[in-house]
Order: sequence, then C-alpha cells, then structure tokens
Amino acid sequence: MRNAEKVLLVDDDPQVRRALRLTLTSAGYNVVEAWTGEEALEKVQAESPVDMVLLDLKMPGIGGVEACRRIRKISDVPILVISILRTQESKMQAFDAGTDDYLTKPFSIQDLLSHMHALRHSGASLETIAAV
Repeated sequence: MRNAEKVLLVDDDPQVRRALRLTLTSAGYNVVEAWTGEEALEKVQAESPVDMVLLDLKMPGIGGVEACRRIRKISDVPILVISILRTQESKMQAFDAGTDDYLTKPFSIQDLLSHMHALRHSGASLETIAAV
C-alpha cells in the first residue's frame, strides 16, 4: 500500500469497532470511526478523501441503508456493508441504496480483507478506464 488508505468504519457496537480498528490498523489502514449514519455523513464530508466505507446497517438514527443512500449522493467512495442481516431483502435494499459489496457478520478477518482488496482493485480499474 502506497500511503495508508483511510477507511471509515461505521458501527454502533464499540466492541466491533475496537476489534476492526485493531485489525485494519495492523493491516496498514488509517481508520476513522463513526457510530451513527449521521456521523458517517459528517465524516465522509470532513475527512475527505475517505478511500472506503465499512458500514453496518442496524444503527440508531437514519440507519445504514439511508446513510448509504446519502453517502452515494455526495461521493463515489467504495462502500462495503458489514451486517448481521442475512436476508435477500436486506441485501437488495443495501445494493439499491448504492453499496458496492455486502458481507454478513460474523466473518473472518481474511474474508473482510479480501472483500476490501477486491473493492480497491475494482475502483482502481474503473478510474483507469475512465482516464483513458
């Protein structure tokens, strides 16, 4: 990784945030945290550029689906939903709102890092194609 990529981690569970922050930091990421959808929106605007958003769906306030929809209106940052919600309906709502990928909890750290890696590379190839 050239510079530490900035990841916005959005989850209302402090234990989940702490575990993911430690894991992502040790993997070389710069982690910014938010615990509500509203705070996530503020951070996407204030912490620019954020390289990726890891977004839980079940949170107080506007919730993850609406946060995803609003983030997508202001940014094309890759969004990876990390949620305990496993239904097809939940996944479709997230994809309709603009998420790029969906990972259900619990997940292995290797799965998370693999999904993040895939999102980084798909975004890079799109930027390359757009520049041509």
